[in-house]
Amino acid sequence: MQYTLDQARILAGLTQKEMAKKMKMSEKTYIQYEKYRRIFRMDQAYLFMKHVNVPFDTIIFFAGQLQNFCSSELQLCSEL
Repeated sequence: MQYTLDQARILAGLTQKEMAKKMKMSEKTYIQYEKYRRIFRMDQAYLFMKHVNVPFDTIIFFAGQLQNFCSSELQLCSEL
């Protein structure tokens, strides 16, 4: 099963405000991550995973067009 950022947070019983505080960022900034307007760095993603207690590989850290872009970029890189 895969979880979006907001699903993982809700599963952990945390509000956006509580998660923002745990992640040491403003609530506004955290909401941008949940809306996939920003992407967590690896250290932030690891911290998020620890707070929600959901396996790393079951959390969707980026979605939609960005996923497609990254996949096509990797394919281009592998063709070189």
